[in-house]
Amino acid sequence: MTIKFIIKGAVQGIGYRPFIAKKATEYGLRGYVKNIGAAVEILVAGEDKNLREFANLVKNEYPAGAFILDVEEIELADSLSDKYKDFKIIGSTSSELSKELPVFSPDIGICDDCLEEMLDKSDRRYKYPLISCASCGPRISIADRLPYDRENTVMIDFDMCPTCAKEYSEGRRRHAQTISCHDCGPQMMLHYKADDGSFIGKKEDDAVNTAIELLKSGKILGLKGISGYQLVCLPKEEPATRLRLIKGRENKPFAIMFSTIDSVREYAKVGDTEEKLLRSSARPIVLVRTIKAFPSEVCKESAYIGAFLPSSGIHRLLCDALGPLIFTSGNKSSEPMIVVDADFRNTFMESKGDNVDGFLYHGRRINMAQDDSVVFVLGEDNDESSVHFVRRARGYVPLPVKIFGVDNNMNFLALGGDLKSSFAFAKKDRIIPSQYIGDLDNFGCSVNFERYIERYGKLFDFRPDFIIRDMHPTYHSHRYADRIATAHGRLLPVFDVQHHHAHALSVMAENSLKSCIGVCFDGTGYGTDGKVWGGEFLLCKGTKFERKGHLSYVKLIGGDTAPKRASFVKKCYDESAGSPTFYAIESAAYKSNINAFMTSSAGRLFDAVSSLLGIRSYNSYEGECAVMLEKSASLYEGKEPFDISFDISKENDEYIADQIGLYKIIKDLLTENPDSVSKLAYSFHMALVKMIVDICIRVREDSGENKVCLSGGVFLNRILLGECMRSLKENSFEVYVNRLVPAGDGGISTGQAYYGMMLLDEERS
Repeated sequence: MTIKFIIKGAVQGIGYRPFIAKKATEYGLRGYVKNIGAAVEILVAGEDKNLREFANLVKNEYPAGAFILDVEEIELADSLSDKYKDFKIIGSTSSELSKELPVFSPDIGICDDCLEEMLDKSDRRYKYPLISCASCGPRISIADRLPYDRENTVMIDFDMCPTCAKEYSEGRRRHAQTISCHDCGPQMMLHYKADDGSFIGKKEDDAVNTAIELLKSGKILGLKGISGYQLVCLPKEEPATRLRLIKGRENKPFAIMFSTIDSVREYAKVGDTEEKLLRSSARPIVLVRTIKAFPSEVCKESAYIGAFLPSSGIHRLLCDALGPLIFTSGNKSSEPMIVVDADFRNTFMESKGDNVDGFLYHGRRINMAQDDSVVFVLGEDNDESSVHFVRRARGYVPLPVKIFGVDNNMNFLALGGDLKSSFAFAKKDRIIPSQYIGDLDNFGCSVNFERYIERYGKLFDFRPDFIIRDMHPTYHSHRYADRIATAHGRLLPVFDVQHHHAHALSVMAENSLKSCIGVCFDGTGYGTDGKVWGGEFLLCKGTKFERKGHLSYVKLIGGDTAPKRASFVKKCYDESAGSPTFYAIESAAYKSNINAFMTSSAGRLFDAVSSLLGIRSYNSYEGECAVMLEKSASLYEGKEPFDISFDISKENDEYIADQIGLYKIIKDLLTENPDSVSKLAYSFHMALVKMIVDICIRVREDSGENKVCLSGGVFLNRILLGECMRSLKENSFEVYVNRLVPAGDGGISTGQAYYGMMLLDEERS
């Protein structure tokens, strides 16, 4: 008997072919395994009993890092008995990738076996900083094309030494495309400024050892990692303060890399799910509760430490020698992460003002920048813990979101929004969201956005048939759609999707839902009435939605600067509440509607309340006021918050929650209870929860819809998200939230892509 298997998913670059070859040999089978495009083909012949057992293994077992989407089994009439005497890994062949979106492996954090070798003095790769194997190392960031073979990656620049060539054909590094060592692979180099102002270069071990000494003395270095440059220093007051000046980062906490999980536990409470995430091959930054604080300039006032473990050998060598280290993305704040050596030197070594003291780098090219992914765990202390993305990038991209109940052969390019931007490709039953790219109002980020769409297109052999975008007319992504609609020699249809509808659709996509009540709370989104939305209740059915409720509108002035100036937002709320605090010129602008806009934004309500309670009055980074308001609320240890609530009315079939009325209640309570800030902050959160549940109940009564999807950046708030989920479930709702993509704008492109997929299904039916 002869059987052919086609394995689809992330099965290249994770040691899948050696795994199959070993198992087939153990079963006494003959044949081959090879890469075809982005899939793997297996052809096996042998005794029926052994073939059946092997087939069961193929469907149920695979090496760490694999992501299996489909196993196709075809029984063939022709026997291979005469053609193959044993089982082999043979050369890759091309495949028609355009039939469906191929699945490819993300960059994989260093595995335990490679760590053990790197720390073993007797091993030939002892202290080799760029050690990797078939199960770990860079993947998507170094791929030029598929299939994933060495000649199709940047490793083509490095010829294997005889020993590595031998290991490539047998053992743990069999067909490991990133195989390298001290003798033949990319090596670490150091370029740094000496005390006399001259520049010095070091190589290999000298480079690493000198870098350690520089960091130990309080210096700041750049480090070229797996997926881009990072900035590194000790988590101490002086270097952290200087790093903030160099990077242009006021108050946003720095992430800390620890050598081991035991080291993390010295500083933070780590639950079982958080430990699994920290140890996972993705190596994300995990927001864990602080128990031992670093100096104030490191994590500022955050209640959490953004902790992560080494994702490469050089990370582990530095942390072993120095202990916990600040690792932050190698870029000026708001600019894209740097991947090119010359760009880093120009930006951080030769620019005006304070510069870093040197940079440690290697000669392996990086094709695409990927920031570290950021996640948090909700409900770690109970049996229903869930993982949520703040940022989805390295370690997870480009794994797909699998969709059920939708299947078509058209290609959809979804362009996301302009903040925390990502794009997505969609076809048949899957959506592939890109990594976090940044805010497109930054020129460098907008260049990367367009460049990465082209790179992904070539890598996945993808040409769009439809383009989906945010309806905001001034967004870069919106205008970009117009430019590329004719770029392929044909006029492509372009569809606009309202911002908050896309938020709801992102949760619907993750769960393959066709309808829901979408509760979408964030800072800003262009509404269908031309106003700024942000506190929305949408009844979603397929690609259509009705706005069934929202926070009441508030007039703000100040244009694009309003989201940063919470104290100014508070003044606008004071004005609406009938207790004006404007200066004369501000009052005149407000009354004359100069640079004014109407908004239902939940994000701005958080800003106003944070400023009102004296917690934070300026957003030096997005959401800072809301984060500090949440922290204050978490400090309340009482059982009885103030009994406050929104007044809810109904106008034109929409439920309106009066946010100015609530603001006035909090303001009066603050006057009466000036020492109850934490209680008021907590009470505000509970009032929001109560209002959300109340309006959802009313919409359910009107429509019969029982599924609720919570999305938008405001739902990165742990108190709000957790209490909403609990209370909605208590009221017999089916509750869904983002778990595969961020609840913030990083998930917008996934929702847009799902819109396109459903739209064609609806048109066909």
